[in-house]
Amino acid sequence: MAAPLAGSQQAFAREFYLTAPPETMPKLKARLMANENPYGISPKAREALVKAVDLSNRYAWMEFGELANRIGEQEGVARKHILFSPGSSDILMAAAAYYTQNGDPSKPRTILTCRPTYDDLLERSEAFGAKIEAVPLTPQYEYDLDAMKARIGPNTKMVYIVNPNNPTGTIVNPQKLEAFVREVAPKVPVFLDEAYIDFLAPAERPNTGKLVAEGLNVIVARTFSKIHAFAGLRLGYGLAQPDTLKALRQYTNNNFGVSITTLMAGIAAYEDREWQTYCRTENAKVRDYTTKALKGMGYEVIPSFANFLLFPIRMKPKTFENQMWANGIGIQTREFGGQPWCRVSIGTQAEMEAFLAEFKKVVG
Repeated sequence: MAAPLAGSQQAFAREFYLTAPPETMPKLKARLMANENPYGISPKAREALVKAVDLSNRYAWMEFGELANRIGEQEGVARKHILFSPGSSDILMAAAAYYTQNGDPSKPRTILTCRPTYDDLLERSEAFGAKIEAVPLTPQYEYDLDAMKARIGPNTKMVYIVNPNNPTGTIVNPQKLEAFVREVAPKVPVFLDEAYIDFLAPAERPNTGKLVAEGLNVIVARTFSKIHAFAGLRLGYGLAQPDTLKALRQYTNNNFGVSITTLMAGIAAYEDREWQTYCRTENAKVRDYTTKALKGMGYEVIPSFANFLLFPIRMKPKTFENQMWANGIGIQTREFGGQPWCRVSIGTQAEMEAFLAEFKKVVG
């Protein structure tokens, strides 16, 4: 598969939100283009957010310790292994800067990954002068760990893995991932982008915190934007070795990028396991419904473990995308190896019914 034509969140935002006049923006019946949680933040997080307004004249300092302790307990890491950020984007951008800007500038700097995948870190690395070396996904649209290991060389500065992957929604086998990290991390840092990991039940997730606690050179990026529905509130964190986090802090605003109102809501959201289970269960139920409906229409859907689906379409990407938007359905498209694809976020049952109704009209 070739690299995506315009698959990054940054490129999408530029095209659809930052450059278009407000009056030209379509009115959407279903907002299914950004992998947002349609159920919103948990009631407990909402209550904590409102109460925290009284603290909004203060910087968030001591309060980070409370969330760090809870994350440390859950992940099995010490506080020294945790770095907070607004979403996980800052962690990705910091890694792109650090691993491409340091070292001998006369020597090539390569980031190794599989494609198609989430491109923001990769595009930023290219902007800093790095080379992206990407191997294709497997025939099952999963990261090809064996092929990646074979491509590691003296110029490889970082290995980047998105799990679950975006835009495919596929996952890496936890045992194979752990074995890969144990073999590769002593040679080159491994960056694990786990934005969608919470859509897996806890027992199904790889224990990447354990790898950090053991001292391996691995960076784990997490966000509250997905299962916790903090896409607009902005909260995330990275797990890594203290020296690595010290280096990454040079390229971030550190804790100052997170407001105290977001932080207090985040503490409540992190503890609200009942709401997380509800969102995970509803997402899986509606995802299965949409998958079956698309298959019933003759479309092959990649099995997804996240809150979106990817499937091939039979129209030019922009033609399809524009017609869906004109009909009030916001989606994204991709093109790999000449084949157009639709990536649709999983909304509520009503939103996915609206998507399918308009989809049928557009594709005939």
